[in-house]
Amino acid sequence: MDEASGSLGVVTRSKRGQILLVVLALAGSLGIGAFMSLTLHPRATTTAAQVNITPSADVIGAPLKRQQTPPLTGLVDQNGKTISLADEKGHVVLVAFMDPLCVDLCPLLGRDIAAVEQALPKGINPVLLIVSVVADRTPADVEHFITTNLTTKWSGGWHWLLGPDATLKITWIKWGEPIEPPHTNYLEVIDPQGYVRVIYPAPLFVSDVVHAVTVVSHE
Repeated sequence: MDEASGSLGVVTRSKRGQILLVVLALAGSLGIGAFMSLTLHPRATTTAAQVNITPSADVIGAPLKRQQTPPLTGLVDQNGKTISLADEKGHVVLVAFMDPLCVDLCPLLGRDIAAVEQALPKGINPVLLIVSVVADRTPADVEHFITTNLTTKWSGGWHWLLGPDATLKITWIKWGEPIEPPHTNYLEVIDPQGYVRVIYPAPLFVSDVVHAVTVVSHE
Protein backbone atom coordinates (compact mmCIF):
# COMPACT_ATOMS: atom_id res chain seq x y z
CA MET A 1 0.00 0.00 0.00
CA ASP A 2 1.45 3.39 -0.96
CA GLU A 3 1.64 6.33 1.35
CA ALA A 4 -1.35 8.07 -0.23
CA SER A 5 -3.53 4.97 0.10
CA GLY A 6 -2.41 4.51 3.69
CA SER A 7 -3.27 8.10 4.45
CA LEU A 8 -6.67 7.70 2.80
CA GLY A 9 -7.35 4.62 4.91
CA VAL A 10 -6.54 6.52 8.08
CA VAL A 11 -8.83 9.42 7.07
CA THR A 12 -11.65 7.02 6.20
CA ARG A 13 -11.40 5.16 9.47
CA SER A 14 -11.15 8.45 11.29
CA LYS A 15 -14.35 9.70 9.67
CA ARG A 16 -16.13 6.45 10.41
CA GLY A 17 -14.97 6.71 14.00
CA GLN A 18 -16.30 10.25 14.20
CA ILE A 19 -19.63 9.19 12.73
CA LEU A 20 -19.83 6.30 15.18
CA LEU A 21 -19.11 8.63 18.07
CA VAL A 22 -21.84 11.03 16.88
CA VAL A 23 -24.36 8.16 16.59
CA LEU A 24 -23.47 6.89 20.04
CA ALA A 25 -23.70 10.39 21.46
CA LEU A 26 -27.14 10.91 19.90
CA ALA A 27 -28.31 7.54 21.16
CA GLY A 28 -27.04 8.37 24.61
CA SER A 29 -28.77 11.74 24.53
CA LEU A 30 -32.05 10.15 23.46
CA GLY A 31 -31.70 7.55 26.17
CA ILE A 32 -31.09 10.16 28.82
CA GLY A 33 -33.97 12.27 27.48
CA ALA A 34 -36.31 9.32 27.57
CA PHE A 35 -35.16 8.48 31.08
CA MET A 36 -35.73 12.05 32.22
CA SER A 37 -39.15 12.11 30.57
CA LEU A 38 -40.17 8.92 32.35
CA THR A 39 -38.79 10.26 35.59
CA LEU A 40 -40.61 13.57 35.34
CA HIS A 41 -43.82 12.19 33.84
CA PRO A 42 -44.28 8.59 34.97
CA ARG A 43 -47.32 6.89 33.49
CA ALA A 44 -49.86 5.45 35.86
CA THR A 45 -53.21 3.79 35.36
CA THR A 46 -56.14 3.64 37.72
CA THR A 47 -58.32 0.55 37.73
CA ALA A 48 -61.41 2.53 38.62
CA ALA A 49 -63.75 2.50 35.62
CA GLN A 50 -60.71 1.93 33.38
CA VAL A 51 -59.67 5.56 33.62
CA ASN A 52 -56.18 6.41 32.41
CA ILE A 53 -54.61 9.52 33.92
CA THR A 54 -51.06 10.63 33.28
CA PRO A 55 -49.95 12.70 36.27
CA SER A 56 -46.63 14.40 36.89
CA ALA A 57 -44.11 13.30 39.47
CA ASP A 58 -45.32 15.73 42.14
CA VAL A 59 -48.88 14.41 42.22
CA ILE A 60 -49.76 12.98 45.62
CA GLY A 61 -51.23 9.49 45.43
CA ALA A 62 -52.53 9.97 41.92
CA PRO A 63 -54.26 8.55 40.09
CA LEU A 64 -56.45 7.34 42.91
CA LYS A 65 -59.09 4.70 42.81
CA ARG A 66 -62.46 6.09 43.68
CA GLN A 67 -62.25 7.28 47.27
CA GLN A 68 -65.17 8.24 49.45
CA THR A 69 -65.39 12.01 49.71
CA PRO A 70 -65.35 13.44 53.25
CA PRO A 71 -68.38 15.47 54.32
CA LEU A 72 -68.54 19.02 53.03
CA THR A 73 -71.87 20.49 53.98
CA GLY A 74 -73.50 23.43 55.68
CA LEU A 75 -70.85 25.98 54.73
CA VAL A 76 -71.74 29.49 53.57
CA ASP A 77 -70.02 31.11 50.59
CA GLN A 78 -68.97 34.69 49.90
CA ASN A 79 -72.51 35.52 48.76
CA GLY A 80 -74.21 34.10 51.87
CA LYS A 81 -75.41 30.95 50.07
CA THR A 82 -75.25 27.62 51.91
CA ILE A 83 -73.28 25.07 49.90
CA SER A 84 -73.00 21.30 50.17
CA LEU A 85 -70.84 19.05 48.02
CA ALA A 86 -73.67 16.53 47.75
CA ASP A 87 -75.73 19.12 45.84
CA GLU A 88 -73.10 19.13 43.07
CA LYS A 89 -73.44 15.47 42.07
CA GLY A 90 -73.53 15.18 38.31
CA HIS A 91 -70.74 17.76 37.97
CA VAL A 92 -66.98 17.52 38.21
CA VAL A 93 -66.03 19.47 41.32
CA LEU A 94 -62.66 20.98 42.16
CA VAL A 95 -62.07 21.37 45.90
CA ALA A 96 -59.25 23.52 47.25
CA PHE A 97 -58.29 24.76 50.71
CA MET A 98 -56.95 28.31 50.78
CA ASP A 99 -56.73 31.46 52.86
CA PRO A 100 -57.89 34.62 51.04
CA LEU A 101 -55.22 36.61 52.89
CA CYS A 102 -52.42 34.17 51.97
CA VAL A 103 -49.61 35.68 49.91
CA ASP A 104 -47.46 32.66 48.96
CA LEU A 105 -48.86 29.41 47.48
CA CYS A 106 -52.55 30.37 47.59
CA PRO A 107 -52.29 33.05 44.88
CA LEU A 108 -50.24 30.64 42.77
CA LEU A 109 -52.85 27.90 43.17
CA GLY A 110 -55.61 30.39 42.37
CA ARG A 111 -53.92 31.40 39.11
CA ASP A 112 -53.27 27.77 38.21
CA ILE A 113 -56.96 26.95 38.70
CA ALA A 114 -57.88 29.80 36.37
CA ALA A 115 -55.41 28.43 33.81
CA VAL A 116 -57.00 24.98 34.11
CA GLU A 117 -60.46 26.41 33.45
CA GLN A 118 -59.17 28.32 30.43
CA ALA A 119 -57.56 25.18 28.97
CA LEU A 120 -60.53 22.81 29.41
CA PRO A 121 -62.43 21.71 26.30
CA LYS A 122 -65.62 23.59 25.53
CA GLY A 123 -68.56 22.27 27.50
CA ILE A 124 -66.57 21.07 30.51
CA ASN A 125 -67.27 23.46 33.37
CA PRO A 126 -66.33 22.07 36.79
CA VAL A 127 -67.70 23.60 39.95
CA LEU A 128 -64.98 25.16 42.12
CA LEU A 129 -65.35 24.97 45.90
CA ILE A 130 -62.68 26.72 47.96
CA VAL A 131 -62.72 26.11 51.70
CA SER A 132 -61.16 28.80 53.84
CA VAL A 133 -58.38 27.39 56.03
CA VAL A 134 -58.68 30.26 58.48
CA ALA A 135 -61.81 31.22 60.40
CA ASP A 136 -63.26 34.74 60.46
CA ARG A 137 -62.41 35.57 56.86
CA THR A 138 -64.91 37.84 55.10
CA PRO A 139 -66.37 38.35 51.61
CA ALA A 140 -64.22 41.49 51.44
CA ASP A 141 -61.14 39.32 51.98
CA VAL A 142 -62.23 37.09 49.09
CA GLU A 143 -62.79 40.08 46.83
CA HIS A 144 -59.34 41.39 47.74
CA PHE A 145 -57.82 38.01 46.83
CA ILE A 146 -59.59 37.95 43.46
CA THR A 147 -58.71 41.50 42.44
CA THR A 148 -55.15 41.32 43.74
CA ASN A 149 -54.04 37.90 42.54
CA LEU A 150 -56.06 36.82 39.52
CA THR A 151 -55.43 38.25 36.08
CA THR A 152 -57.90 35.71 34.65
CA LYS A 153 -60.91 35.26 36.90
CA TRP A 154 -62.53 31.93 37.67
CA SER A 155 -65.62 30.81 35.80
CA GLY A 156 -69.05 31.54 37.24
CA GLY A 157 -69.49 28.28 39.16
CA TRP A 158 -67.23 28.97 42.15
CA HIS A 159 -67.82 29.40 45.86
CA TRP A 160 -65.41 30.43 48.61
CA LEU A 161 -66.71 28.79 51.78
CA LEU A 162 -66.11 31.04 54.77
CA GLY A 163 -68.05 29.61 57.71
CA PRO A 164 -69.65 29.12 60.16
CA ASP A 165 -66.44 28.66 62.15
CA ALA A 166 -67.56 25.46 63.92
CA THR A 167 -68.54 23.86 60.60
CA LEU A 168 -65.25 24.94 59.06
CA LYS A 169 -63.28 23.24 61.82
CA ILE A 170 -65.24 20.00 61.41
CA THR A 171 -64.59 20.17 57.66
CA TRP A 172 -60.84 20.66 58.22
CA ILE A 173 -60.71 17.61 60.46
CA LYS A 174 -62.69 15.43 58.07
CA TRP A 175 -60.54 16.45 55.08
CA GLY A 176 -57.24 16.18 56.96
CA GLU A 177 -56.54 19.90 56.85
CA PRO A 178 -54.40 21.20 59.77
CA ILE A 179 -56.33 23.39 62.17
CA GLU A 180 -53.22 25.48 62.82
CA PRO A 181 -50.63 26.70 60.30
CA PRO A 182 -48.85 25.64 58.23
CA HIS A 183 -51.81 24.83 56.02
CA THR A 184 -51.78 22.71 52.89
CA ASN A 185 -52.51 23.85 49.35
CA TYR A 186 -54.06 21.07 47.26
CA LEU A 187 -56.60 20.74 44.51
CA GLU A 188 -58.83 17.68 44.65
CA VAL A 189 -60.76 16.44 41.62
CA ILE A 190 -64.18 15.01 42.49
CA ASP A 191 -65.93 13.02 39.77
CA PRO A 192 -69.63 13.45 38.87
CA GLN A 193 -70.51 10.48 41.10
CA GLY A 194 -69.03 12.31 44.09
CA TYR A 195 -65.76 10.38 44.51
CA VAL A 196 -62.30 11.84 45.02
CA ARG A 197 -60.17 10.78 42.07
CA VAL A 198 -56.95 12.80 42.06
CA ILE A 199 -55.20 15.15 44.49
CA TYR A 200 -52.76 17.73 43.13
CA PRO A 201 -50.42 19.85 45.27
CA ALA A 202 -49.66 23.44 44.37
CA PRO A 203 -48.18 24.53 42.05
CA LEU A 204 -50.27 22.60 39.53
CA PHE A 205 -49.18 20.88 36.35
CA VAL A 206 -52.03 22.48 34.42
CA SER A 207 -52.04 20.01 31.52
CA ASP A 208 -52.29 17.07 33.93
CA VAL A 209 -55.27 18.57 35.75
CA VAL A 210 -56.98 19.38 32.46
CA HIS A 211 -56.49 15.79 31.33
CA ALA A 212 -57.87 14.35 34.57
CA VAL A 213 -60.92 16.62 34.61
CA THR A 214 -61.65 15.85 30.97
CA VAL A 215 -61.41 12.10 31.53
CA VAL A 216 -63.63 11.93 34.61
CA SER A 217 -66.21 14.26 33.07
CA HIS A 218 -66.77 11.76 30.23
CA GLU A 219 -67.20 8.63 32.35
